[in-house]
Amino acid sequence: MMEKEPLLEVEGLQKVYGGKKSFLMPGKKVTAVKDVNFHIGKGETFGLIGESGSGKTTVGRMILRLIEPTSGKILYNGRSLRDLSKKEMVKLRNEVQIVFQDSGSAFNPRQTIGEQIGAGLKRFGENKDDGYIQAQVLHMLERVGLRADFYHRYPHELSGGQRQRAGIARALILKPKFLVLDEPVSALDVSVKAQIINLLIDLQKEFELTYLFIAHNLDLVAYFCDRVAVLSKGEVIETSPTIELFRNPKHETTKKLLSSMLTLDGHLGEVYQKRAII
Repeated sequence: MMEKEPLLEVEGLQKVYGGKKSFLMPGKKVTAVKDVNFHIGKGETFGLIGESGSGKTTVGRMILRLIEPTSGKILYNGRSLRDLSKKEMVKLRNEVQIVFQDSGSAFNPRQTIGEQIGAGLKRFGENKDDGYIQAQVLHMLERVGLRADFYHRYPHELSGGQRQRAGIARALILKPKFLVLDEPVSALDVSVKAQIINLLIDLQKEFELTYLFIAHNLDLVAYFCDRVAVLSKGEVIETSPTIELFRNPKHETTKKLLSSMLTLDGHLGEVYQKRAII
């Protein structure tokens, strides 16, 4: 299979947290992410997996500069994100967005869903006409499977799955090319998880999106991702195409992660067939 042109390249990424030193208590440095390297091709779904505390979310947030890296390079379309000013980074928000795990806390309880989805257009869009923005929001609500009346609802009036759909609509309203999906379905019921993942697959085809999928649910990774990197104690220990990783894991930590999949053999047979057809 031909490798796709890179959209995102991460080189030597590191994050070190350190307490302030004092005379009585010297500061202790903690390395959360150490020398992480990977690239994501245009149109690809790249999985980042690992145990809790492995550094997955930290990597995702450093890519978006919600957390500043200690060192390393982050290149988006060949452009260094670490060299961008805050103003330049704000402009890039049109192209790079995130869907959070906790859709409840991601929304302001005092604003309607429609207002919050349209906020990005109001701030960053070229056409700030209220009628235009409302029309775009209504179209996006329909695209993610929510009725028009959800525009006037408040976050607490939506179920978890409905809020996650609204979160996806908010991320897509600016027509980005790259989405960080940070455990986007981990808080949802099994049936709702499948609906959201299939929605993301459809949206990826329609809008030509590239995904970084951060997850610990390996069933979903097997179904959803083209390639996978395994993170352990802040380091990437293995990267390979999804099928290859699940068939022939090289690292002991990866083998332990895969062994936690109770439905491994039966499920992966379906995954192989799906990917062979694609």
